[in-house]
Amino acid sequence: MDGYDAKVRRVLRRSYELDHGHYAIGIEVLPYKLAGVIVTSEGVVTARSRTDLSDMEPEAVVQRAAALIRSLADSKLGRSFPRNRVCVGVQVGGPVDADTGLVRHLVNGPDDHGTEKPPPYEWVEFPLGPRLMAATGWDTVVENDAHAFAAYEQTLGVGRRADTFGVVLVRDGVGAGMVVRRERLSVPMEFGHLRVWPQGRVCDCGMRGCIESQVGNRALAGAIKDITGRELDGLEAAVDLADGDDPHALAAVAAFRKAGTSVARGLAHLLTLFGPSHVVLYAADSLLISGRGHRAANAFLSAVGTYRSYAFHDNRDCHLVTKPLVADRGAHGAALIALQNCFGVRLQPH
Repeated sequence: MDGYDAKVRRVLRRSYELDHGHYAIGIEVLPYKLAGVIVTSEGVVTARSRTDLSDMEPEAVVQRAAALIRSLADSKLGRSFPRNRVCVGVQVGGPVDADTGLVRHLVNGPDDHGTEKPPPYEWVEFPLGPRLMAATGWDTVVENDAHAFAAYEQTLGVGRRADTFGVVLVRDGVGAGMVVRRERLSVPMEFGHLRVWPQGRVCDCGMRGCIESQVGNRALAGAIKDITGRELDGLEAAVDLADGDDPHALAAVAAFRKAGTSVARGLAHLLTLFGPSHVVLYAADSLLISGRGHRAANAFLSAVGTYRSYAFHDNRDCHLVTKPLVADRGAHGAALIALQNCFGVRLQPH
């Protein structure tokens, strides 16, 4: 009877949600991909979908994202579902103005190992939120990817056991979000542009010695090229070089160690400023799976692990949690933020 009763409760809860609940559709904008989810006001994902993109021009992405949003809504909620009970949250991997839905700057060079690598792209001051709202008719919230991951962790991750914690996201670049005393900080945090090497490499932003000058797909490949002269096709090629028996392998390992030290020094800033009990580090599997034969990950993680030594001594009691990048976690987090902003749903740990 227990199993039957649980099934009945799920059906009744689903019926109540359809009659009375709010929903958010979360979209994660990735290089030449979109990931989408539908999330209930309880934070539960009820549908998922992904689609590849052939064009990263912003207007083309708006049209494909709008089509994905409509498809998810029609298939899961039905075309007659009240529009005033649905909102949209979108996350992008760059600085945004969350109040206006403006993407300040989005640039990316896809790490693609196919025979035809898609071209890099750049958005500047693009009103993604207003464009999507016009295309779908639903209120739309736009957030930075690290903030979306922080919202996910606040509700369904480390926020279950920590009141103050940070999230650091390593992808093409590096970002961070903070939750302080159970409140997510929605202010822009250009974590990747903290200067940790005063005489270091020139970053894509034009400054010298930023975390992002050493860490991320473009930066790691560029740092190894500076040492070896080898042109590498993104992060995975850099990992393969470090883990292999190439004469330049040790130089590549040194670049991964310096990348880890860069992250450690950045984490120390978070510890010193906010005193978090936990920091969650999201990165590719190739940076997190250590052990025999994984010299790149071993060097990176061992250097990251020195973060306490760079922090103020009273704020060093912080646990580092590493997690691999999950396909639609940013979309889930963006949906949670949209539920909060549009319908006042509190982001409480589940």
